[in-house]
Amino acid sequence: MKHESPEVLNAQVSEVGQWFATGLTFAIAIVAICFVAQICIREKIVWPAILTVSGGLAALMEPLFDHLYGLVFPRGGQWHLYTTFGSAQPIWVPAAYVAFYGGASVIIARTIARFPSMRTVWRLYFGIVAMSVVAEIIYISVMDVYIYPGDHPFKFLGYPLFLGFTNAMSAVISGIIASRLVPLLRGASQLYLLLLVPSCFAYGLFGSGIIYLSIRTSSDNPPMWALYLGALTVAGAIAWTIAMLGKHLVVGQPPRDPSLRPQPSATDREPATTG
Repeated sequence: MKHESPEVLNAQVSEVGQWFATGLTFAIAIVAICFVAQICIREKIVWPAILTVSGGLAALMEPLFDHLYGLVFPRGGQWHLYTTFGSAQPIWVPAAYVAFYGGASVIIARTIARFPSMRTVWRLYFGIVAMSVVAEIIYISVMDVYIYPGDHPFKFLGYPLFLGFTNAMSAVISGIIASRLVPLLRGASQLYLLLLVPSCFAYGLFGSGIIYLSIRTSSDNPPMWALYLGALTVAGAIAWTIAMLGKHLVVGQPPRDPSLRPQPSATDREPATTG
């Protein structure tokens, strides 16, 4: 893996693009938060809020993703949040995670609860893939607020397209797992959901991507044919994982109320006795 030059790292970010990226991302995050808050208030549940916060926490893994996959946020004129793993994070990144990973996971969990089938899983997955690819290309090629410098497999309009599959996977598997896990959690135990999205993000980006990342980091200039093959293993591992989770956690489940309230326990169902 070739380290980026200071010229690339310290390039000037588009001032207009930064305004648009920040305003648009925070606006989408606010819409997602209001949507989740409305669900929580209307249905008197808290897990959607916890899952949305979990999506925001996944933003802490963005710098490691940038370092390993070769994404660069130009530092010149950047509205800066913090730097780690050599990646300077702009202020709008956590808002993107709240909306895309947090809000999307809530929608996926509720949709799968109502329509538990592989068709639902694949439609959600490919819909989010398409949304992810379009959004990434807009942020890269139109707003010019980050780049993937150098050669990458399946790169189109500045974006390595195979990464759209990995981004979508994190939200989808978070939603699938939440759809089965939430009904088992009561009270404070719902806080276990806080680490769900970051864990799924790590599995999707670093677990499914381990072969590609091993090739990419093996030298300063790994052969492109090997990177293309490695990228295909990412897509293959993702497809296998989603198919496996869908088969064992979704298919065969009865449709449920999307609030996913826990079923009454045996103790709750026992009639009270008087002495």
